[in-house]
Amino acid sequence: MRKNRFYIIAVCMVFVFLGVSHSLADRKISIVKDLNHNNSGIGTFRALIIGIQDYDDINIPDLETPLNDARQMATVLKDKYGFKIKLLLDKKATKKAIYNALRTITGSAKPEDSILIYYAGHGDIDRTFNDGWWIPVDARGGEPFTYLDNGQIQKAMASMKARHVLLISDSCYSGTLFGNARAIPKVINDKYYLNLYNEKSRWGMTSGNKTPVSDSGSQGHSVFAYQLIKKLKNSVQPYISTQEIYTDIAPIVANNSEQQPLCRPIKNTGDMGGEFIFIAAIPETTKGASNTVAPQPGVLPKNNATSFDDILNASKQKKEEEQQWQTWQTAREKEFAQAKMIDNDRYLTRDQKAEAWRRMLATLSENNPFSTKDEQMRTYAGKRVANWEKPPKQPDSAKLAS
Repeated sequence: MRKNRFYIIAVCMVFVFLGVSHSLADRKISIVKDLNHNNSGIGTFRALIIGIQDYDDINIPDLETPLNDARQMATVLKDKYGFKIKLLLDKKATKKAIYNALRTITGSAKPEDSILIYYAGHGDIDRTFNDGWWIPVDARGGEPFTYLDNGQIQKAMASMKARHVLLISDSCYSGTLFGNARAIPKVINDKYYLNLYNEKSRWGMTSGNKTPVSDSGSQGHSVFAYQLIKKLKNSVQPYISTQEIYTDIAPIVANNSEQQPLCRPIKNTGDMGGEFIFIAAIPETTKGASNTVAPQPGVLPKNNATSFDDILNASKQKKEEEQQWQTWQTAREKEFAQAKMIDNDRYLTRDQKAEAWRRMLATLSENNPFSTKDEQMRTYAGKRVANWEKPPKQPDSAKLAS
C-alpha cells in the first residue's frame, strides 16, 4: 500500500514538473517594456558566427571579405545587442567543427533563448537532390561528401528548444531552405513587436537565391554584409525585426549587385508565426544611471574642478543620431524617386504601381524626428496606393455602350 502511495505521489510530481516546465516554455511577454536584456524572461541571445576566406584546397578559390564580415558582425551583435558569441574562422571552420558547434548550440538552447547562425563563405547547389551545401575550410573541390549539407542546418533549427532561431547566410546558392513568405504590416508599433516575439520563429535571411553572389562591396565587406551590419549598427530603435532589416537593405543590395536577397521562414523547422527581434542592449556604463547631469560635490579646497564631458557627449550623441537619420532620409528619398518613376511608367499595371507604393510605405515605417519630409512622403505614398487600388474609370464611350 505504501509503495502504491509513493508511486501515485511520484507520478503527480512528474505531472506537476511537466506542467511547470511547459508553462515556463510558453511564458509570454505582455508589455513591450519587458523586452530588455535585464529581464531574465527573454532568455539569452547567442550567435554562432562562421567565416571562411582561405580554403585549404587550391581548387577552391579563396574569398576576400568573409573574415571581416564575420568579425564585424560579431562585434555589433555583442556590443549593441547583447549576444554571446561563438566564432569559427578559417582554419577553425572545418566540417567537423561546424557540425559539432551546431550540435552544441542546439543541445544547450533553452526555451526562452534566441539563437542566430551566421555563415559567410562558399556555397554550392546539389542539383541531384535540389538542396544546397556550405563549403567548410577543409572541403575538397568537386567532392560533395566533404561539404556540409544544408539539411544539417535545417535539422539543427528544427531541433532547438529556443523560441527564436535566425539563419543568415552570405554565400552562393543559399536560397534552398525557404517556406512561404509573410508580408510586413503597414503599421509597426509595440503590439507588432510583442506578437512577433511571443510566437516561435525559424527564419532565414540570405544574400541571394539559387544563384552566385558577390564577394565584393564596400569597406572590405560583401555588398550584403555591408548593408546588414550598417543597418544593425545605425539603428536608433530599441527593437528591430528581421523583416524590417530585410525591407531596408534588400533593394540596396539588388541595386548594387546581380543578386536578390531573400527573407522567409525556413520550411519544416516548426515556425509558428513569430520573428527574431533584435533588442538593443544597455551598455554596462549606463545601467541604472540617471539621464540628468549628476550634481557636483560641494567645493572643497584644492578640489574645485568640474567636468562637462557628460553634457558634451550628449551633444555629440545627438549630432550622430541626426546624421544617422539624415542617411536614412537620403536613402528613402532615392527610393521615393524610383517609386515616382514607376508611377509614371505606362508599361506597368495598376497593381504593379500600387505594390511599389506599398513597399515605399513599408520602408517609411520609422518617424524621422529631425525632418517632416518622411511624413510628406508617407502621405503621398498612401494617396498613390489608394489611387491605383481604385477600379479605373470607364471612358464615356464604354458607359454608353453598357
